Amino acid sequence: MKRILILALACVLLLTGCKRGKIFQLNEVDALISEKGYGKEEFTQALAGRSRADIVDAWGEPNGRLSGMYGDIWMTGEELWVVLYYDRADDKVTDVIVGTPDL
Repeated sequence: MKRILILALACVLLLTGCKRGKIFQLNEVDALISEKGYGKEEFTQALAGRSRADIVDAWGEPNGRLSGMYGDIWMTGEELWVVLYYDRADDKVTDVIVGTPDL
């Protein structure tokens, strides 16, 4: 019984200690696209499940919000925008679009 309790405690400690990787900086988006070939899938995989609060902590307040949908817009310059969509129930990122304003 004691062994099971210790094993269970160890599992809990391991799971609570596991954190997702650091959120990339907003000013790195252009390089991720041009140098590493990131596309929609890679950005979505990197950010999906992250909370809005974590993103705002890493990137600062968004430049705009989506009208009629739950999401934020960040501009990384005049020519590149990052749009994040969230699940209304838990404020977690569900989809990412990176592109130019004329999308």
